[in-house]
Amino acid sequence: MKRPAGTRHQRGIAVLTAMLVVTIATLLAVKLAWDTALDLRRTESLLARDQAQLYGLGAEAYASALLEDALFNQSGDTPLYTRSDEMTACGGFAFTLDEGGMTGGVCDLQARFNLNNLVTTAGERDPLAMQQFRRLIEAVSLVDEIIDIDAATADAIVESAADWIDPDISADFAGAEDDTYTSGQPPYRAANFWFTSVSELRAVRGVSAEIFLALVPHVAALPVTGGQHTLINVNTATVPVLMSLGDAITVQNAEQWVIDSEEEPFEDETPFAGFVDPGVFPYLGYSSSYFELKGFVSVGATRLGLYSLLESDGQAVKPRLRQFDAIDVAPAARTADTDDEEPVTDDE
Repeated sequence: MKRPAGTRHQRGIAVLTAMLVVTIATLLAVKLAWDTALDLRRTESLLARDQAQLYGLGAEAYASALLEDALFNQSGDTPLYTRSDEMTACGGFAFTLDEGGMTGGVCDLQARFNLNNLVTTAGERDPLAMQQFRRLIEAVSLVDEIIDIDAATADAIVESAADWIDPDISADFAGAEDDTYTSGQPPYRAANFWFTSVSELRAVRGVSAEIFLALVPHVAALPVTGGQHTLINVNTATVPVLMSLGDAITVQNAEQWVIDSEEEPFEDETPFAGFVDPGVFPYLGYSSSYFELKGFVSVGATRLGLYSLLESDGQAVKPRLRQFDAIDVAPAARTADTDDEEPVTDDE
């Protein structure tokens, strides 16, 4: 018996409907499976990052313990932080846990020139500190065979760095303020505030990438508290920083002081008499309170850099700043690091 044409048409629609339902169900199943895989992967990454951060905090505690041993377990009234302590700590450490590891080192920041010394807490320029920074730039240019900084560029860097900090908006001499920076691409403004990170120096007029990389091992951005300059620890200072202490100091003088401090740490200014600018003597110290921890955490496929600014208050060593990010931990590598340190927060 021949079926009506309408019945055949309805059967065709039913087949198409069934195919459409199967297709939609398949797409939904694939979408759910894909979303589930992404959620699992995202959760694994978050857990691995949290674990890496905990490893980093463990390294921070370990570094603090190293510094406390170096600073507090000494005989005598005045603790010294010596070049042998610095070689041990800054030379690096490593440890491995069940599912990851940490490699890093803790280095003395008072072995470097504090950029924030350029301006007093009253907002006025410090001529002695500016002269010292100028000599530091010259010393870096002399010691570093890769970079050559001319006098005009050095003047521009010193003046512009002071303008970056001071509260006024008027550029002095060869300095720079907003009118210079806003005309660039991209435009930006001077901070007119303390350096919170050495990476800010890269934004200062005259500081090219090559100059920044040459200066960064010898400068720091440390807090200025109580209106006092951050002292330079002559027992750990680099050769260019030692050369910045006076006009009469040569490379040979600075290198000899480094050798002498390795054999026996300095405890007074006697060895520097006749070399160091008399006005700079109050800026000299023989111990340190500020240190940086740079490390690299590895947990599975997760790689995480750690930067911490550690401060000794005479009783304990505690973090003042902390950053988790991708950080180059090889001091010799000439790669720019422009990440800013972030304040320690409760959720870190």
